[in-house]
Amino acid sequence: MRGTITLKTASQGKQQQWKTQEYHGKQIHVCTKRRVNENEELPGHGQQWDFKVRITENGAGPTAHECASAESDPDSFYSTQAVTEDLAFTRGRELVEGL
Repeated sequence: MRGTITLKTASQGKQQQWKTQEYHGKQIHVCTKRRVNENEELPGHGQQWDFKVRITENGAGPTAHECASAESDPDSFYSTQAVTEDLAFTRGRELVEGL
């Protein structure tokens, strides 16, 4: 089941861009960013990306009280923003199913 994805900007002066997907009555909020300090020991080419995932009640924004959250593994190589975003939403769906 794939939900609606929208782009939202977090409040409170943060410049993070969040994409939101509704899934099983919850909202999955995903934010991706390029790594500032790339891990030279990781195999792969391209840029390294990280993600944050926040699960909130349906209708809440990314800064609302979270039901669950996760971050990318710093020892894994995510080469593009699109790949990172897809993996983040997959992790978000796993979190929702575990609630």
